[in-house]
Amino acid sequence: MIKRIRFAARTPDAHRDGFAVAWRESVAASREAPPGVRPSRIAVCTPLPEFTGPDTRHDGIGIEWFTDPAHLRRFEEWLETSGAAGPPDGPVVVADESVPRGADWLAARWESGGERFKHMALARRAGHLTAAEFAERWKAHAGRVRRTGAGAATAIPDGVRGSAYVQNHPRPRTSGEWAYDAVNEVYFDDAAGLRARVQWFRDNLAGGQSGDDGLFRRSWFIAAREEIIWPPRGTARRYRCS
Repeated sequence: MIKRIRFAARTPDAHRDGFAVAWRESVAASREAPPGVRPSRIAVCTPLPEFTGPDTRHDGIGIEWFTDPAHLRRFEEWLETSGAAGPPDGPVVVADESVPRGADWLAARWESGGERFKHMALARRAGHLTAAEFAERWKAHAGRVRRTGAGAATAIPDGVRGSAYVQNHPRPRTSGEWAYDAVNEVYFDDAAGLRARVQWFRDNLAGGQSGDDGLFRRSWFIAAREEIIWPPRGTARRYRCS
């Protein structure tokens, strides 16, 4: 699957709750696209500053799924003519989705709809790596981090690994670069599991994950609540290719 991931930040004068409502409406506008153009799935993610602090890098994240490049292209053409895109709100990353762990859990999650919790990481690659080199090394890096002061990467404990792990690899561009070279998602059924993971990373990666492992130049973490807003609950199979 291809994912179109939108990031947004509220203006200083916008109240957090009011922004969250407006952002959900903005993301939900994509479901007005006609059949064959409409994303196969649409989700809105609301960061939880009570988990990671008030200085969250983004105040809203929207994700749209597409079956192939032609599906994405039809949607982008519709956006240009429909006015549904709205004003620019932040960077967009178009990526290929990879699910190294938890595919069955995710399938059940999409079928049931509703809300879940997830820990996201956004990263920029080390300067000496090409996008292709970084992507290959990142695949092998899955499930491991370099603890602060440690000489080698260590496996993330089972208790904070979550129910599913997703890597989103940005697709090649003809010019320029994406805002991020990596976007990952670790899913949890409840807030307690998310909180335990956030705390483990806080304890073991003081100051955040840096580029001292030769892979990441910079990274940021976001704890979020994810809500499926298309397709309607319990109709994921019916609308999979809508």
